[in-house]
Amino acid sequence: MRRLHMPKQLVGVLSLALAPVILALPLRADETQSGRLTSTQAVLERYEEALGGVEAIKKVQSETAHGEIERTGMSGKATFVSYAKPFKSLFKVTRPDGEQVTSGFDGTVSWTITSKGASIDQGTPLESVRRDADLQYALHQPDYFRALESVGVTDFEGRPCYHLHGTTHWGKENNQFYDVETGLLAGYRYQSDDASSKPVTALYTEYKSFGARLMPTMAIARTDMQSQTFRLLSVTYDPLPDSLFALPAAVSALMK
Repeated sequence: MRRLHMPKQLVGVLSLALAPVILALPLRADETQSGRLTSTQAVLERYEEALGGVEAIKKVQSETAHGEIERTGMSGKATFVSYAKPFKSLFKVTRPDGEQVTSGFDGTVSWTITSKGASIDQGTPLESVRRDADLQYALHQPDYFRALESVGVTDFEGRPCYHLHGTTHWGKENNQFYDVETGLLAGYRYQSDDASSKPVTALYTEYKSFGARLMPTMAIARTDMQSQTFRLLSVTYDPLPDSLFALPAAVSALMK
């Protein structure tokens, strides 16, 4: 799954439902005698297998997702719809008061439109935005890192997980945690990609298949100030036209 065909906060794990699939995964040659994986490549390849395999990941070329968002200090639930193609994204949020916020990426420009008008994101590295729009991110993860190394097994939110530590090409620390039992991504601890570099913890739970690879249907993103919960309700894979991701007129005007 990409690191986010929805924002990074939208990913998850459902261990009980997946147990029969995960237990059937074959042991790798580079596992230790205790059955533990010992290399970054082994951890990532097992993750690909747990999602449904390389072909299932490659199969997804368009994606439309609907869901809900709850956030500290926000009364009620927001709803969202997310559209994605490789390296293109469009994300529409309707807040509980009815206000709409739309953000997108056309492969070159990252933008947002709120009730106050349009803006272009100039504070987040473009490669970070492209990564988050990579529908096959699970197959390309090392491409975005200067280094991505296996640390071993550690506790992450009460679960034993394989810990991978990396530094992105744009200099941000990123820690990934993959559940030892299921092989699925349990979460991240990372520096945010904007100028604040604030520490974020993201938990991914309740994976489900909507007809292709497994996808997380619940995620919680925490900072020291607030928590956001994302729930994925439906996903479809019908083709999407490139015109859907074209820059809105208000954004094009800013480019001029």
